[in-house]
Amino acid sequence: MSSEKTSVPEASVYRLSLYHCYLGDLIRKGVIGRITSRQLAEELDIREETVRRDMSFMGGGGRPGAGYEMSSLFAALTEFLGLSDDYPVAEVGTAQMLAALKVVFPPYSYGVKPIAYYSELPEDVGKSIDNVRIRHITEILSREESLSVDVALVACSPGWAQVTVDLLGQAGVRGVLLLTPVTKLNSPEGMEITYMRMPCDIKALAHRCGVVVGA
Repeated sequence: MSSEKTSVPEASVYRLSLYHCYLGDLIRKGVIGRITSRQLAEELDIREETVRRDMSFMGGGGRPGAGYEMSSLFAALTEFLGLSDDYPVAEVGTAQMLAALKVVFPPYSYGVKPIAYYSELPEDVGKSIDNVRIRHITEILSREESLSVDVALVACSPGWAQVTVDLLGQAGVRGVLLLTPVTKLNSPEGMEITYMRMPCDIKALAHRCGVVVGA
């Protein structure tokens, strides 16, 4: 496996994470055995040559014609992506939103372990999710212990979005997955923000489906 992760194209990193998610789904369903680059390409609608090139950034490991042993490939992808069996994250949103996210995205099924929850609503403070106490957003920097996470998921209301990413940046968080529907935030130095722009995605989908008003 190559240690030069910084030289891997961003598109390849995204696809490697896609392979990791897909294999994780198969393994959770009890599927075992081997999988080839061709199978991955067909299942994920990606060119086979692209899959092979992506895998080369991890040093290969597949056998021509025989492919990859799934659990070994999943473990190699986990290591390459810098994950773990219980990768720690912080989550920010109302208690209702955090509970809903837990249903849609059960973190423990995907190798993610929320170790801190924050809400913008004072009435949420003190509630618990999986025995983890919800704190107010303004407490991000007042924990007795270090926050100790690199990545946070943010689904607060738009009015709290900038304050939240600023506080997370001061707490040492380096990456934010933003579900809050804002188009642009001022990113703290050293922080990368991935935007899930649902309103924009809906508009683009409407155009592709030919239902744009006046089209």
